[in-house]
Amino acid sequence: MSKPISKRPEPVVAFAPPPNLAHISVILVGPAIPGNIGASARAMKTMGLADLVILNGAGFREDEEALRMAHGARDLLERARVVSTWEEATAGLHWLVGTTHRRRRGRFAQWIAAREAARKVAELSQAHRVGIVFGREESGLTDAELRCCQTIATVPSAAAHPSLNLAQAVMLFSYEIFQESLGDVPRPPYDLATIQEVESALEHLSDALQKIGFLPHQADPDSFLRVVRRLFSRAPLESRDCNVLHRICQQIDDFARRGSSREPDGWGSSDRGKVGEKGTS
Repeated sequence: MSKPISKRPEPVVAFAPPPNLAHISVILVGPAIPGNIGASARAMKTMGLADLVILNGAGFREDEEALRMAHGARDLLERARVVSTWEEATAGLHWLVGTTHRRRRGRFAQWIAAREAARKVAELSQAHRVGIVFGREESGLTDAELRCCQTIATVPSAAAHPSLNLAQAVMLFSYEIFQESLGDVPRPPYDLATIQEVESALEHLSDALQKIGFLPHQADPDSFLRVVRRLFSRAPLESRDCNVLHRICQQIDDFARRGSSREPDGWGSSDRGKVGEKGTS
């Protein structure tokens, strides 16, 4: 019997790639491990980047590890441009960001953190072509290569040896660039309750609890209300949340009015007994 075809779950949060990402190239200089090339392609595709350039790297198009690490980004590997000179890799680009984790002696372009670099890349790539250059796994970019870059970026780290795997570095920079390009992420609309709605619901709660004999600390209803306000201030309430509170309080009001000798509709004593039985071993 054939197995049922399972659908791939939809991502919880996914957005169309901002158009400026099409103006950004990721350049890997001298990558020696095919798996790193594949993993870098996967990181790029996840974050909406599509132009991969390999400068003097290992063979990867037919490599099993590269294809496995690329996962759903094999199309990026197939389209990747393989070049043999710096001039070919950077042709047509207006701005280069070189990446490194080491402080270099000598005069270099301004050093900035990855997040700040991503902000600059997102801005410039609106109308210009930008390249993000990553160095070799063992030695990174040479001083000469870094001097060709207008910006030098690094990932701040707490480690004494702050060295990231090549694909990890590509993932971090790609993520930061995507976030900066995306701008303000649209959030679900909330129908927030007004202050008056919240106060009305909380006062109804206080009154209803008093009707069934609830005694606040030191018999001070105002002190109790302050505690409840603090509790509900930790998350914004919507109008429907206040309506739920009112409905709960209305049930308490009805119960108090009928008297404690009568069970309320819905959760009778027999139901509570069944719940208790399920909870015992």
